[in-house]
Amino acid sequence: MVEDKLSIIMTTYNAASYVMTTIDSLIAQTNKNFELIVVDDHSTDRTLDIIASYEKKYSWITAYEHTENAGVSAARNTGLKHISGNLVTFIDGDDWLEPGYVDFFLTVFENTDTDLATCGFFMDTETGKSKVKTEKRQNGFVDRDEAIKQITKISGTVMGYTWNKVYRRSVIENNEIHFQTDLDLMEDQVFNVEYATVAKKFYFDNFPLYHYVSRKDSITKKFFDMDNVRDVGVANLRVLKTIRDSRSDKDSKEQLE
Repeated sequence: MVEDKLSIIMTTYNAASYVMTTIDSLIAQTNKNFELIVVDDHSTDRTLDIIASYEKKYSWITAYEHTENAGVSAARNTGLKHISGNLVTFIDGDDWLEPGYVDFFLTVFENTDTDLATCGFFMDTETGKSKVKTEKRQNGFVDRDEAIKQITKISGTVMGYTWNKVYRRSVIENNEIHFQTDLDLMEDQVFNVEYATVAKKFYFDNFPLYHYVSRKDSITKKFFDMDNVRDVGVANLRVLKTIRDSRSDKDSKEQLE
């Protein structure tokens, strides 16, 4: 039996003030069976220098640089081309992880036959205040319809994020799933719905292990800006089309049987 290995894809862009905290939280992981693939989206500050200093010291860190700014979707797609683990997740270069993050997910995949697993998360402020999204522990398997429902909700501990989820590399590659580079918002939700429509088993747990840091310059703060209305609309249409097409395919297969 091949031992599971987690590939962590971290995208960065002008994250010099935060990226050390992120990488230090990975160094502190209790389970070391992971690799960190860093894709820098053409930073103009000291982000690359900081990453390079860590890369020289730790063999499990590999960094790649975009020669021009192409967006987070393109950076994640670049990361997917370079992973070696059979499991993969995506983190942001200005957030950080609890020490048990890697061990939690590797244990879940070792002990359950699942294609997607989630954890809970904290909402942190720039001043260091931290609030867990839920107080009551809930975990267990859900079916595909419930998984998609939770992924597309605008609240809860699942939602459309990628950093609180771990995926099977084989499911992504076999179904040619990728992040859509023409979207600056909700690209992660589209990715998750596309993944969920082809995955078979889902294990959802809200045990908090990821710290999402809300910053003043965060793109999510611009969610309702007029410039982003187009992306939100297009993303929602793609989500609906993906769900509709998957159900049509399912109905067709049932009729043939």
